[in-house]
Amino acid sequence: MDKIRIGTRGSRLALRQAALVQEAFAKVGVEIETEIVILHTKGDKVLDRPLSEVGDKGIFVSEFEQALLEGQIDLAVHSAKDLPMALAKGLTIAAVLKRADVRDVLIVPKGARVPQGTRSLCGAVIEEAKEQSQTAFVIGTGSRRRQIQAEQVWNSVVCQNIRGNVESRLLKLMANGYDGILLAKAGLDRLGISPLWQEQFSFYPLPPEQFLPAACQGIIAVETVQDSQAAALCQAIMDQETNLSFQVEREALNQLAADCSEPAAAWCRKEANRLVLDVMYAGNRKTLDCELGIQNGLEMAQKAARLVKPICGM
Repeated sequence: MDKIRIGTRGSRLALRQAALVQEAFAKVGVEIETEIVILHTKGDKVLDRPLSEVGDKGIFVSEFEQALLEGQIDLAVHSAKDLPMALAKGLTIAAVLKRADVRDVLIVPKGARVPQGTRSLCGAVIEEAKEQSQTAFVIGTGSRRRQIQAEQVWNSVVCQNIRGNVESRLLKLMANGYDGILLAKAGLDRLGISPLWQEQFSFYPLPPEQFLPAACQGIIAVETVQDSQAAALCQAIMDQETNLSFQVEREALNQLAADCSEPAAAWCRKEANRLVLDVMYAGNRKTLDCELGIQNGLEMAQKAARLVKPICGM
């Protein structure tokens, strides 16, 4: 194999994630030429409707899977939280990179108010901000998971749909269409957004123990054809600890029959020599822990889903 063709979306964040895969190959000494191939998905083209109204689950993934199966690209780079539960037949996740920050971030214009209750949620970092009093606080987010949790942790918030890449959402916030927006910190960090925009906005990372992230948030996943040369090369860039969390969180979604568009969350992490897993569906959640190990982790995910399902009427 002389060259690896890396399929990615064309946004600045997607291109940065593809570059991180290139860097990962270089760090482990895989001496092979890489080429970035940009594909434009339906999810990128239709920006005036919520994702749930645009098309099938995995709307940012299916066109890449077709390109893999047709041999147009050798691997596809995804934000793992956007993956559908079922991959196309003959494809596999050959690697995941080391996980970035899992937290969501509340972003507001510099010096503007924040939702009532943010100080108790975020602690000392919020001291300089003025909490709202009575009027509703409008948060821009297209995620049902974020909408449900925002209404749980804050008083008097109203969530309205917002679409677009990171920069376009920040511009919409500047135009005063919203009081604040919610974005993933991993994406902000990869783009260097916080330092770049710190004079215009205040950034408040939300503790994941109270505001659960999407399953596999902060993880970059690399998809290939099963048993291909590209799949074999990807083993060199696999981060095993991240892969454990990836597998457990995906299993939790699988047991809940919840895809990336559902109001579900799962956060698995290692604490000392144990795994801890939080699972949420439609605002109801459960925390479990067990001995460290992939099989134990999968069993924990299955148990957590069984405990959450009856509460949700599933």
